[in-house]
Amino acid sequence: MNNQSETKPRRVHPIVRPMAGVAGRTSEWRTERPELHKENCTKCMACVIHCPDDVIELDKDGFPEIDQFYCKGCMICDAVCPHDAIETIETLPGGEKDVKVEGGNTP
Repeated sequence: MNNQSETKPRRVHPIVRPMAGVAGRTSEWRTERPELHKENCTKCMACVIHCPDDVIELDKDGFPEIDQFYCKGCMICDAVCPHDAIETIETLPGGEKDVKVEGGNTP
């Protein structure tokens, strides 16, 4: 019998990957983007496992690397990171410039 607490999480790849080329770049309309801070990252893979669009791969050193062209900015990676290694950066539509927001958004 398989004990679930002893099994390692498996990465599930989406059935459909982002469309190749410029037409598939979702970064053109997002308003937030993730930024990884390697000094806080423990390589736990939570962000990789939970990314719904499979845009986070591991670099040669085993750190997550986010494909900023295809990232939608859903920020699930930031929400699931237990080590505060991913920061949400607000951007202008088009994804070219970051916007510094003083005080953040309050409801």
